[in-house]
Amino acid sequence: MDYEAELDAAIEAGAAGIEAMADYRGDHRVADGTESKENINDLVTAADHASQDAILDVLGERFPDDTIVGEEGTGETLAREGREWIVDPIDGTANFATGFPYYCVSIALAVDGASQVGVVVSPPAALDRLWYGVRGEGAFVHDGVAGIGGVEDLDGLSLSVTEQDELPGAFVFGRLSERHADRRQIDWDVASALLDRDSKFRRVGSAALNLCQVASGHADGYVVLSLQEWDVAAGTLLVEEAGGRVRKRPARVEDDSIEVIASNGHLQSELEAIVDETVE
Repeated sequence: MDYEAELDAAIEAGAAGIEAMADYRGDHRVADGTESKENINDLVTAADHASQDAILDVLGERFPDDTIVGEEGTGETLAREGREWIVDPIDGTANFATGFPYYCVSIALAVDGASQVGVVVSPPAALDRLWYGVRGEGAFVHDGVAGIGGVEDLDGLSLSVTEQDELPGAFVFGRLSERHADRRQIDWDVASALLDRDSKFRRVGSAALNLCQVASGHADGYVVLSLQEWDVAAGTLLVEEAGGRVRKRPARVEDDSIEVIASNGHLQSELEAIVDETVE
């Protein structure tokens, strides 16, 4: 199926999202004073809401019959059937709020639960790149996002994963939970197992961008035990389209979340084995 119109809409929506967040960059104030997502470490800034509103305006106008599910709430829940847009208006909210330049907008179109279009946009104040892909058509990156409004503005380079085939020396992203001490210990057990095998473990704080690094060949793997679909719906498609592999399934450490292991493919079995041996 041709998804050019959907890709164009996702790019337009991503551009609208980064423009809407720009006025709030580095602003520690949160919407209505001191709002947070369960914990002060997961800030909800006014920029999250502004970005999501801008994204929804574009997608709602272009595809009014589609369902839209967003991190900041849209009144819809993920059904994994039909056409569903899955939106994270700022992935890396805490990074954004403190001015650390590692955050993005993530937008995916899933059809019957499988991502078909993925777009990740990191604004000029951060990485200044746009990653995009369509199922079966490859994954690409465009440097410099100023002025991007749709497919016609792109001049992307094709992405491919690394050929790293052993864990020693492999660059692997992961996560350490900030909210729950018991989950943090499990996260650390996985990180420790990776470090024991001489891999280069890194935690940065944006799942979508971490997956883009794997797809771009700047990292070899990504392991996370609990997160939400909007964090990874676009990025996992990009990894697969760049030649990598992804295992995504219900999380074992937390209800209503998912576990994701993504890699260049060569390390997939070993990463899965480490997680399966560590997480009971």
